[in-house]
Amino acid sequence: MAEKISEARFEKAREELVARTQGSAEASTRAASTLAMEVVQTVVMPHPIYIERADGGQLTDVDGNVYIDLTAGFGPNVLGNRPEAVQRALAEQIERGWHWGIHNPLQADLAELICEASACADTVAFSNSGTEATMFAMRLARAHTGKEKVALFDGSYHGVHDYALTKADAKSPRSEPSANTLGGGIPGLIPRETMLMLPYRDANAFELIRKNRDDLALVVVEPVQSSNPRLDNADFLGELLEVCRENNVLLMFDEVITGFRIEYGGCQEYYGLTPDLATYGKAIGGGLPIGAVGGRAEIMNGFTGKDDAPFIFAGGTFSGNPLTMAAGTAAVRCMRDQRDTLYPYLHEQGARFQKAVNTFCADEGIPAQLMVAGSFFHLIFQSGEIGGQRDLGSENRRAERQFYLHLLDNGVIIPGIHIAFFSAAHTPEDVDQVFEAFQASFLALREDNIL
Repeated sequence: MAEKISEARFEKAREELVARTQGSAEASTRAASTLAMEVVQTVVMPHPIYIERADGGQLTDVDGNVYIDLTAGFGPNVLGNRPEAVQRALAEQIERGWHWGIHNPLQADLAELICEASACADTVAFSNSGTEATMFAMRLARAHTGKEKVALFDGSYHGVHDYALTKADAKSPRSEPSANTLGGGIPGLIPRETMLMLPYRDANAFELIRKNRDDLALVVVEPVQSSNPRLDNADFLGELLEVCRENNVLLMFDEVITGFRIEYGGCQEYYGLTPDLATYGKAIGGGLPIGAVGGRAEIMNGFTGKDDAPFIFAGGTFSGNPLTMAAGTAAVRCMRDQRDTLYPYLHEQGARFQKAVNTFCADEGIPAQLMVAGSFFHLIFQSGEIGGQRDLGSENRRAERQFYLHLLDNGVIIPGIHIAFFSAAHTPEDVDQVFEAFQASFLALREDNIL
């Protein structure tokens, strides 16, 4: 007979957190009266945690509680919070002004750095977010090729515009998924007539590309899926590139997360592959809002119509904003100058942490595993091989929800999407402390007979 679930440890941890986060509770009550939506909730509590200050690898909430920060601003903060060079660049730019709409020379500084780092980018165009970047890139590919369909992979994430919110129907065949939408308000003709869904890490994706080549403008792939962080994708990506080239279909790497995080040159550098287009965001802004599209000149000319390229309309009041350009340039220069030590260090800490967590779970018989790609990771609450999102079950969802509350109670904060990041500001001792918090959180679940 199974032992009865008690939840005593969970309730105690929850009560302790509520007691020491009363300032967050007040902030939540105030926000609820005017804000229809805030950022994603961190854990299962009556209120979110509201942050007041960030330093290095730490966050401090409005009540003065200090946490090891594994959110990294949802990924941008590869160097950690408030790196000195970025803070100095922002202060200097504020003295000159922070927005005027007219051209500023700072765009060229950051563009040159991105073009030097990116295997595919002859030129770049800036936007305000990764969502805008993928939206513009799809429009660009359709105009350049004269074809209308864009293919996405099952389990992918490419932002929140209508085309990006095309998802695989979970009831459709794994190797030939049909397209659906995530959430309401998206016209049904978008997934039905303008998008194609492909199976991830599945050879049938290549057959579907061949079959749809006459209608397919672009294949978009996260070279490392945020929902499935792993680095053993070289063979699949290499064949994907070959198939797209053979069938006159453009290939885009969505490097909004992986760019300047997996390596300085992103996954293009890591895998030694050169797609036709790439999109960026997060790390290239130094913590300020940004997006960018980069690619071959004959495609990118569509932004202006240069050399008779098919013109697309794109723009944004804050695209190329001088404050963002100053912060981004400072951050990317730091990453460039530290690339020989920064990226090996991040990979080392990620691999060490993965080994420690997975060894502990295996030894303790805990049905969980840590999936890692360099410095970003996702804890999956199940055992066995995970090839893609279709393999993810929900049998341990209760344990997963409670785990992150215990983790917060142990001084480690991870965003509600449960994709976490190490930064250059995290010391090996910080990583050890995070592992100890993971252990304590797993054992608390074990004491409550949740796992």
